[in-house]
Amino acid sequence: MRARPVVIACGLAAALAVAGCVSLKRTPEARFFTLRSVLEPQEGPPAAARPGSVVGLLPVVVPGHLERPQLVTWAGPGELRIDEYLRWAEPLDEGIARTLAEDLDALLPAHPVMRQPWPAAVVPFCRVRVELRVFGPQESGDVVLEGRWALLPRGEDRSILHRSASLRRALPAATAGRDPAASVEAMSALLADLAKEIAAAVGTLPAEEER
Repeated sequence: MRARPVVIACGLAAALAVAGCVSLKRTPEARFFTLRSVLEPQEGPPAAARPGSVVGLLPVVVPGHLERPQLVTWAGPGELRIDEYLRWAEPLDEGIARTLAEDLDALLPAHPVMRQPWPAAVVPFCRVRVELRVFGPQESGDVVLEGRWALLPRGEDRSILHRSASLRRALPAATAGRDPAASVEAMSALLADLAKEIAAAVGTLPAEEER
């Protein structure tokens, strides 16, 4: 009869030990990433010296599978890999638009760059429309940006000019697919590459488009 309390006590101790082990197990901590401008401002006349030369950036369009808080990686044809613990610190389309605006502002010192909505009193002489269909790490290990962009005159929806974009950044073999921070940095670099294409096109606009 005396053995029963001992058995119960031992069983309780074992249960507590197991519970203690479970409570000590740590789940992975979420990591948060943000895109950033990697360009240095270009020298040139101050933007205020060119009244009416505002460049307006319209909302960036991204495919539905990228409209999520997690980083998305292509694992194979038609297959995505989504890690719940790798997340964007802001909606991806917002991060892209913010970074592009900062990049364009750095590349176009004579043109103030504003994101829509801009003040009612501002009538941009040129608006930029960007639509992406691929953006992020691929199964090859490269980071890719594909889509199209267009320049639109003020007050009209017809495009002055439109182009396709197909840009790629190769990651070192040691980091490809293993370092999300390196992939995000490559995505920022791709947006800088895209901004350079757009800025070069803005620089070719005829003078009448600026009036």
